[in-house]
Amino acid sequence: MLDVLFSPRSVAIVGATDGSTSTGAPKLGAAALQHLVAHGFKGEIYPVNPRLTNVSGYRCYPSVEEIPHDVDLALILVAAERVIPTIRQCGNKKVKAAVVFSSGFAEAGEHSLEADLVSACREENIRMCGPNTAGVVGNFESLVASISMVCQINPFKKGNVAFLTQSGALGGSMLGRGLEDGMGCSHWVATGNEADLKLHDYMNHVIDDDRVDVLALFIEGIRDAEAFVQACGKAAQRRKPIVAYKTGLSEVSVRATASHTGAIAGSSRVFDAVCRQFGIIQVQDAAELLTVARTFSQAAGKYPQGRNVGIVSASGGICGVAADDCHRHGLAIPVLSVEAQDRIREYVPEFAAVSNPIDVTGQIRSSATGYQDTVREVLHQDSIDALLLLVTMAAEPRASFYGEEIPKLAAESNKPVVVGWCGATSLASKGYPMLHDAGIPTFLSSNEAVKALAHLARYAEFQNRFVSELAA
Repeated sequence: MLDVLFSPRSVAIVGATDGSTSTGAPKLGAAALQHLVAHGFKGEIYPVNPRLTNVSGYRCYPSVEEIPHDVDLALILVAAERVIPTIRQCGNKKVKAAVVFSSGFAEAGEHSLEADLVSACREENIRMCGPNTAGVVGNFESLVASISMVCQINPFKKGNVAFLTQSGALGGSMLGRGLEDGMGCSHWVATGNEADLKLHDYMNHVIDDDRVDVLALFIEGIRDAEAFVQACGKAAQRRKPIVAYKTGLSEVSVRATASHTGAIAGSSRVFDAVCRQFGIIQVQDAAELLTVARTFSQAAGKYPQGRNVGIVSASGGICGVAADDCHRHGLAIPVLSVEAQDRIREYVPEFAAVSNPIDVTGQIRSSATGYQDTVREVLHQDSIDALLLLVTMAAEPRASFYGEEIPKLAAESNKPVVVGWCGATSLASKGYPMLHDAGIPTFLSSNEAVKALAHLARYAEFQNRFVSELAA
């Protein structure tokens, strides 16, 4: 249904312009064009502005109707009172979808104007993102139809996470952090006021896309609860985890949501119940949303089939920290069998701890294969469901050793391997990035790494339960 929004063959930018504001930032009409071009959109681009004949080297048309070619998607950046006439022009041109960046609708108390906009879109058979949106990204199609400054990150790393956000500014900030942390995205949508297309519409579209494996949702309010629940059920059936952060826990947050998008925040208790029913991973810190989504993306379907964790490190201190973290997040650390311990003793210094957690000690550097052999032994144990590898002080070239060997070890097993890198990354200028590049879930603390494993374990438990209920 929304293919034309994310993969149009041609785009008109209504309100396209050149130049900057008094603060030096590109005008919005300039930013939209610049981002579309800079990210390599392969279709036709038609700027529209009655006051200009040329914008950034592109011929500029007085109106959408005067473009002598077909137009699939319109980006609309004009004053609120000019949006509906522009939609009418788009209808005459048979434009199929529009992204309305303009503000001044329900979020500003102009509910009747927004209602009239929706009526116009329906009469003209146009699907609309917005108004009051920061735009959309169809990353695999190189469509970056957005005014957000996050688009100055170029290129966007392509990947299997679809990020749908009801906040444009914060959503752009979060996307930027996520990309910096190594997350690859397929889609990004700032849904705006959701006057026409709503959160569940975007959810259904990306769930149907085989390139999408994980959904990340920043939610301020649910406008159609029944449709949202149906989309969540669809994601559960397709084994596509949803990671969500929802505002609205406090009265102040509820008021802020209403003034921001004109939406109603809704009951947190009801939302919590939906999360439990459909295995939605609800995070309590907005900064964790894309971190957890990245975890599921990089796990690539390798979920622990229980809560038993093996831990390997060269530091006894961090082993103790990790043990407490596992206890805090509901994970177990089983003692390895005597036979397994005896085999590990062959690979590590005689004063190493081999029961689990396993402290191979700093002297493991004297062995070319001791670390790898130890990790393989732990992964081979039926009593172990997932592996946590903790790196404390690792400078080059030892950091590159971890960067090279850990991805190989992870690839050999069908169990998830997560890394907690607890030392200075500035001393691991080659090795640390190698883990991100290889898609290994890597975190800067033991607690974050353990929490990631706990999320994976809980989702696996949900899926096992969900499949059993469907079969019953």
